[in-house]
Amino acid sequence: MNQRIEIDGPESLRPLAGFPMSMRHADSNGIKIAYGVRGSGPALVLIMGYRLSSLAWPLDFIEALAARFTVVIFDNRGTGASDKPTIGYEISNMAKDVRGLMDHLEIERASVLGYSMGGAIAQELVQQFPDRISGLVLCATTCGGPRAIYASPSVVRVMRELDGLKPEEIARQIWRVTYSPGYLENHRERAEDQMRREIAAPTPLHAADLQFQAFAEFDGSKALPNIQVPTLVLTGDLDQLISPQNSKFIAGLIPGARLIVIPGCGHRVMWEATEECIGFVTEFLAGLHEGRRDNDAAVSPDNQGPMADFFEFLTPALEFFTTWPWMLAGFGVDTMTVARQSVYFGGKAQFGDGKPVILVPELGSDLPFLLLSNWLKVLGYRPVTTSLSVNFDDQSVTNLIRATTQRIGRKAVLVAPASAMQLASAIAEAHKAWVSDIVVINASHHSDMPLGVRAHFISSGWSLLLAMATLPQVLRNIRIELIEAPSAVAPEGGYRSAPQPACAGHPLSAEGEAK
Repeated sequence: MNQRIEIDGPESLRPLAGFPMSMRHADSNGIKIAYGVRGSGPALVLIMGYRLSSLAWPLDFIEALAARFTVVIFDNRGTGASDKPTIGYEISNMAKDVRGLMDHLEIERASVLGYSMGGAIAQELVQQFPDRISGLVLCATTCGGPRAIYASPSVVRVMRELDGLKPEEIARQIWRVTYSPGYLENHRERAEDQMRREIAAPTPLHAADLQFQAFAEFDGSKALPNIQVPTLVLTGDLDQLISPQNSKFIAGLIPGARLIVIPGCGHRVMWEATEECIGFVTEFLAGLHEGRRDNDAAVSPDNQGPMADFFEFLTPALEFFTTWPWMLAGFGVDTMTVARQSVYFGGKAQFGDGKPVILVPELGSDLPFLLLSNWLKVLGYRPVTTSLSVNFDDQSVTNLIRATTQRIGRKAVLVAPASAMQLASAIAEAHKAWVSDIVVINASHHSDMPLGVRAHFISSGWSLLLAMATLPQVLRNIRIELIEAPSAVAPEGGYRSAPQPACAGHPLSAEGEAK
């Protein structure tokens, strides 16, 4: 195999634990991707999961793999020392980021290991560029789609409700669903050390939101039977975030795939059972490069009959109708539930990017706007509502908009009924620094808006169902506009709007929270 890989020098081939890795930049798919290379031998590209940079890989895991392979780690777009744009986070596009990095390093073919969201990127990579992939390892991941098992609402809330928390508080909150209870009880200090290394380069909130949106919308299930490369699927049997049933489903659809379920481990199976994972991954990849392909543990295809498929269709449909009133009331329903039902009803799952939405109701529209606010929250936006009959220059309005936008680090979108259009326009005029767009519902005509503020009109007549169907589509097409946190310090959530940490001395670190 003809390949050329840039490395940092002979001394970097076998890093000691905690040894700093000097990260370089590659121009890939229109952005700069930070990467590092370790070891020698056949190329192995590691793809990290939701919200984490390459800091999160277990040190012992990288060191052991580098003894047998040339290990390429990198920071996904939005994380670490890579660029943090406000677009391009679709799983299909992030796969192109990886392909661009391989092109930069002149790697013709490589094995790929994807963890959690990184596993979705790996699936997309092998589907788009099958000739570039020689082997596939999928760890604690899902293929999405109608038969995926999604996390419970309580688990998703732990992962999503991060506003106002410092990075270390975020890490400790997410521990509850990413580590197994036994691991935290017995290895708390190790988890604390890991957390301290990871929060040295926290991911900005806009990038975390866009990654979550992309992962929630991913559906690679139909393409799994077409994957022809040798595949190993790993998971822990206690994973609360991505049920091990997802790994069983993946392994059942990829021809010849091997499935290994490690007992007693949660979502962070590679951190909790590092030695076991090293053994399984090394044995699998070494066998590929030695011409062996052990299919003794291959999973039989999951061939369900039509009646089973019908019940799998019917169950989420019934769930949708029973939970619909609770969605409107704002109780206990999350984006993963919406994902499941939208796929079953033939729609394309579409989620919010977390942008702040300021609802400006007037008398008579307060109840519909309350229900609309709950619906937008379910879809992944961050709605807040002004008081009834406010004036554009009320201090309460200024405080609400300023506090919301600065906490989230993004400009807000105002949403108002036509009867409040002039009020919304005046609010936008007075708060241009914090408002990017206005959406007017039930607009019979298009009025002029303040210079620099974009306007969008939903003009088919006011109804709650129309607004619920149309408004998310309008919001989705409004690009994120970042604002700087005051005094160049992180907002309450512990995130800067778009941090750009230096590349040199980037420490190769271990654990983190991923999805």
